[in-house]
Amino acid sequence: MKRDNTRVMQTSSPPRILSPAALRVRAALYDWDPIGVRGIGRGWPDDEYDDLILPVLQALSERPTIEKLADDLRTVVETDYGLPTPAGCHEVARTLLALPL
Repeated sequence: MKRDNTRVMQTSSPPRILSPAALRVRAALYDWDPIGVRGIGRGWPDDEYDDLILPVLQALSERPTIEKLADDLRTVVETDYGLPTPAGCHEVARTLLALPL
């Protein structure tokens, strides 16, 4: 947890029913593919990144800057997935902030 009492993005249980906004977030995360599952080939599940949908929607409701959202996304992939910094954090943050919610 950050010491300045700001909320830290963490993965969560995926939503049971996906709203139109959640589906748009899902599509953006799927396109980003921070853990590189597309490189495995066809057949990886559509819900691969659903554990990020609710935290991303929460973050978007706070209208973060691109830099803040990119940093949160980078941190959650490094911390919760245990992976190195993924490429494209700023680009996906920009995409997510442009989504109609």
